[in-house]
Amino acid sequence: MGWLRLARSPWSTTGRPDPNSTKQDDLEITVQHIETLSISDTTPNPAPAAQPAKVQKSRKYPFQPADIPSSLLPFIPAPEVLSKADKSPSKSLEDLWIVVDGIVYDCSEFVHSHPGGEEVIKNFNGQDCSWQFWRFHGKEQMESDGWALRIGRTEGVPNRFPEPPRYVGLRRLGDPDDDW
Repeated sequence: MGWLRLARSPWSTTGRPDPNSTKQDDLEITVQHIETLSISDTTPNPAPAAQPAKVQKSRKYPFQPADIPSSLLPFIPAPEVLSKADKSPSKSLEDLWIVVDGIVYDCSEFVHSHPGGEEVIKNFNGQDCSWQFWRFHGKEQMESDGWALRIGRTEGVPNRFPEPPRYVGLRRLGDPDDDW
């Protein structure tokens, strides 16, 4: 969250100086809050050039719409998810799947824009990373980025790392021997 200050030159939209502008150094300054930022150009956009349509490969497990509850996602057997964990050099990362709380996410494209780097996700390909995910992310990140990557649900995919205990002060969080 923060503020963004935009400066726009009178000639920035066309790449050429505006003949009606008296000074080239005049800038229109706009300050907006980042969460409500919108940049609009009043100049009409030229018609886009005809570009070939991207051909989507047929996916066995396509991305699921965000309005579908997790319990209704298609079931993916654990052996199929675990098969993605093959780390041989010949293995391509076209199907980079991770599991968080029993939901399978296809991170094949997202891995390149992950703020923590590609290796973090690649290390959990075909594996559960629930507690690791929740240590660094919140519900907001899951809703904004994660839900669009859901492809199914699964059971029986283990996390290869045991979750270390969490401590609050000198006591473990949720310790059954707490008497307060």
